[in-house]
Amino acid sequence: MIEFDAKDPFPLLSLDSYTYKEAQDHAILVDEWLGLQIQNCEGKVRARSASDTDVAQQNWEHLSPQAFQTPYVEIRNILDLLNLSAGKHIVDLGCAYGRMGFVLGAHYPGVHFRGYELEPARVLEAQRILATYSYTNIAIHVADLAAEDFVLPEADVYFIFDYGSENAVKKTLGDLQKIAQKRSIEVVARGRLSRFLIHKEHPWLAEIHAPRHFHHFSIYQS
Repeated sequence: MIEFDAKDPFPLLSLDSYTYKEAQDHAILVDEWLGLQIQNCEGKVRARSASDTDVAQQNWEHLSPQAFQTPYVEIRNILDLLNLSAGKHIVDLGCAYGRMGFVLGAHYPGVHFRGYELEPARVLEAQRILATYSYTNIAIHVADLAAEDFVLPEADVYFIFDYGSENAVKKTLGDLQKIAQKRSIEVVARGRLSRFLIHKEHPWLAEIHAPRHFHHFSIYQS
């Protein structure tokens, strides 16, 4: 069990010191401490999905919020492994309630974060809580990453956690390849689909530099 401490809500723990269930249980307590009204928001997401036939992309509204979000302690581990310095930019592709933004705001004030999420209710809720902090380096936006007219901004690091359908993730990986032709990037891929597609179709990311593999995520460098 991971004890929740309001003085250290996003603790840096050894990756092998907790189970995934313990990390998820801890994340529920952090969500509550932050004041995120996730169940209410997910009700709005489900209602929009039921009434709006234009919602074509996968939004994971049928799953528990803990299933499609990365636990806070794991996010802290990922950021520690990336060893980010001030001035770096990280983009979260499918950020849900912006958990990474809260961790960065608390522990990496010099790192710039931009999160993209398909569902407006999730973004508005994240923005509502973020507005109570003085973070100037954190921004979350509504966006359909799979839309043809969506332009992925240049950044140093990209985080992707199987945010949508296979075709959607393929589109994003193609966008990342175009950016990598201009600059070196790191990609943190979480989940089976993203990592499978990287190794199957993107040797520029999987084979030039040896990836760092962990149980739930892998870190790649172009």
